[in-house]
Amino acid sequence: MLVPLRLLIDSAAGSKEGSSRIEMWLSSFSCAHDSDIEDYLHNRAMQFEILGKSRTYLVCDQAAFLAEQNLHIYGFFTISLKVLDLPERLSNRKRLELDGFSAKMRGKAISAIPCYLIGQLAKNSAVQGTVSGAELLKYAMQIIASAAQYAGGRYVLIECHDDPHLRKFYTDNDFAEFDEIPDADTPMVQMIRPLY
Repeated sequence: MLVPLRLLIDSAAGSKEGSSRIEMWLSSFSCAHDSDIEDYLHNRAMQFEILGKSRTYLVCDQAAFLAEQNLHIYGFFTISLKVLDLPERLSNRKRLELDGFSAKMRGKAISAIPCYLIGQLAKNSAVQGTVSGAELLKYAMQIIASAAQYAGGRYVLIECHDDPHLRKFYTDNDFAEFDEIPDADTPMVQMIRPLY
């Protein structure tokens, strides 16, 4: 069952008990591979949702929710909008391909394109074998495709740790490496996937 965090927040509006219950559900999520992802869901997802910075979707056990009114979170993903800065070294041919219309605007090379960002995507380490990363990504792509029907858009972006397993996962799911984000502590890679 896919549950928008926004729906939970709206249903708990004005209720401290409802908000506490949501926080309890979110805090039950654990990610053994990335503490930042766990921290995001525990401490920032609700605030980002309320501020309209992103939308978070929880993949949950429908039977447990219907029987117990309890959310067992199997995984989650977060979607937002992002402007992808294009590196200066990028050819006009590639800029045209990314923009879809032109490589230049008012005589200057296009320097950025809008994208849908999958900012977080993770399975719950505490509940093994319930949902795959590919299933989470499929759900995310369905939400993005629906949004694109109303708002347009050409690309989906992910920014992940520069890890061979993550690169392979996203490459296997039709993402292509776009650029690297240098960082002394945690190097990152940007990967993009066309919507069409």
